[in-house]
Amino acid sequence: MVVQEKGFIQRYGIYLAALVLAIAAAGVMYYNHQYNQKLPVLKPMEDFTLEQLDGKPFHLSQTDGKVRLVSFIFTNCPDVCPATTAYMVQMQEQLKQKGLYASQVDFLSISFDPERDTPEVLQEYADRFRVDQSGWHILRGEQTAVEKVTKSFGIGVLKQPDGSYVHTMVTFLLDKQHNLRKMYGMGADMNTEEIMKDMELLADE
Repeated sequence: MVVQEKGFIQRYGIYLAALVLAIAAAGVMYYNHQYNQKLPVLKPMEDFTLEQLDGKPFHLSQTDGKVRLVSFIFTNCPDVCPATTAYMVQMQEQLKQKGLYASQVDFLSISFDPERDTPEVLQEYADRFRVDQSGWHILRGEQTAVEKVTKSFGIGVLKQPDGSYVHTMVTFLLDKQHNLRKMYGMGADMNTEEIMKDMELLADE
């Protein structure tokens, strides 16, 4: 009887140890999935050249070594573009608190309305939203140059008779080697918590 009880205790101990090990393994897998998940490379992005507000050329490769969040806007947009900029300003401040803004993460906002979005207009737009241009590049260019960039990102832009635009509502996250790693919505469709997490993840790569 004592031998049987001893054998039962041994088997129970083995089962219990196996159960604890399985739970621990599941916990590690969950942690890796939730907190250490790598973002896949969707595609490498070509370098491009546009103009900064001071008229100097800007090359995407100038910001290599930093994570980049890229938006496409026009300042006469009545809704989604200003909302997107406002959300990005919120993340700008959060990144500053973490010591990542301008040092490891840059923002790019590219206007596809060169006729109306002059450097002066874009500067006023940036000032109105309190854009910190130490880590945020407001870019414009000739129509052909901008179209080349929008095509590279897969952005569709259609000018309307009233001068407004219908456009693809997507923002883009590039890694330090300017690979496209993730895409998000614009305006109310932006999950800033998710974007912040992803930017920090890529900054640690």
